[in-house]
Amino acid sequence: MNLPLGDIADVRTGPSRSGRSAAGRPGDLTVALISGSDIGDDRLSCPLPVVSIPRNELTEKHMLSACDVVVTGKSTSVKAAYVPPELGPAIANSTLVVVHPHDPDLGVFLWWFLTSPQGRRELESRMMGSATIASRPPSAVSRVEVPVPDLRRLRQLTEMIEASERAYWLAREAAEQRRTALRAAL
Repeated sequence: MNLPLGDIADVRTGPSRSGRSAAGRPGDLTVALISGSDIGDDRLSCPLPVVSIPRNELTEKHMLSACDVVVTGKSTSVKAAYVPPELGPAIANSTLVVVHPHDPDLGVFLWWFLTSPQGRRELESRMMGSATIASRPPSAVSRVEVPVPDLRRLRQLTEMIEASERAYWLAREAAEQRRTALRAAL
């Protein structure tokens, strides 16, 4: 069944880091700050920059949760990344749109869909403005149609996606080890 993303997730922008916004002043809470440049190959690159922000109701509202998905909002390119449970305290900057699924079990699936050819086309079609000043606002992202599977199928798909990701990272690690060993040997 296809549902608008806004029916199955809260879709919002990250906080501004200027002025009197939630994350505009230094404070006592240290968090990773994610921007579009921190997304590569549909994943968050590490290490992420760290900032200090005030701990208050507004910043708590903007904290990312494990299973969230961040999508470029103020960019002509479509990038998306899954927020893994091991990331720790983090916020997305104001150039990103945060997709917070109502059901945490949907997180991996939503990331997989939004990074698929169909999901990218859906996100690209939500671009507003011109080629030089383009954006993908949360209201537009919330209208992306998502083919939501039933719970049993969702769990199967999540297991397959996670197994595929584990295999991908193990293969990358093995390739890096071979490359390093060859360079050392030569």
